[in-house]
Amino acid sequence: MQRRKVTKAVALAAGKKYLDQEGLAHLVQKNDARYVRQEEGKGLSKNDFTDEYKKIVDDLNYKPIAINSFANNKNTVEIGSTVTDVTLTWDYNKKPKSAKLDNEVLDVNLTTKTLAGQSIKTNKTWTLSATDERDKTVTKTTAVTFLNGVYWGVAENTLNPDTGFVLKLTKGLQANKAKTFTVTAGEGQHIYYALPTRYGEVTFNVGGFDGGFTKVKTIEFTNASGHTESYDIYKSDNANLGKQTVACK
Repeated sequence: MQRRKVTKAVALAAGKKYLDQEGLAHLVQKNDARYVRQEEGKGLSKNDFTDEYKKIVDDLNYKPIAINSFANNKNTVEIGSTVTDVTLTWDYNKKPKSAKLDNEVLDVNLTTKTLAGQSIKTNKTWTLSATDERDKTVTKTTAVTFLNGVYWGVAENTLNPDTGFVLKLTKGLQANKAKTFTVTAGEGQHIYYALPTRYGEVTFNVGGFDGGFTKVKTIEFTNASGHTESYDIYKSDNANLGKQTVACK
């Protein structure tokens, strides 16, 4: 008569119980029966695995959808200009089940789209959304931002700086007054810095020393794109400063 096998537990000094080798083998066999329906003498196929087992494997292999990047080819433009076309580009970590650009349904194979015939004159944001096979949805945005410029450079002393004077300086589009630049002021030349009045009062540091600049005029400045607003113009107190790095705060 075959002796019935009994799963045994081994007691250790700490009082905890652990399965012995025979008990572990029995547990593995029991769990295998939960996940595999293989008939004796036949090879395994995907149909032999239970739905529970397939779900475990799917869970282990699942990678949530992600939008790696989403960008446009304009980004920052000058206030007063008009954007008539913009190209959007994006990248996923895997092909989504569905995708949208704002409320427009996209082909899931697309990774770029050009929007022509636009008339964008103010800040504009686009939202890309993607949904995967488990209905997880992610979003990412990209925007066109309209900014006015700050201007810097060197010029001879002028008593009446105007729009034409400022436009001859170097321009940088930005949303605040902070700027660091390096210029060389020769004989009779001063360093100038001009910016929108709404950016606030500016403090200067030249070559490690604070000060050295005075606000000489506030004008109604019209930029190259036709937008007009109040600008403050600052000038270095001294001329012929040579090569200097100026930090504006």
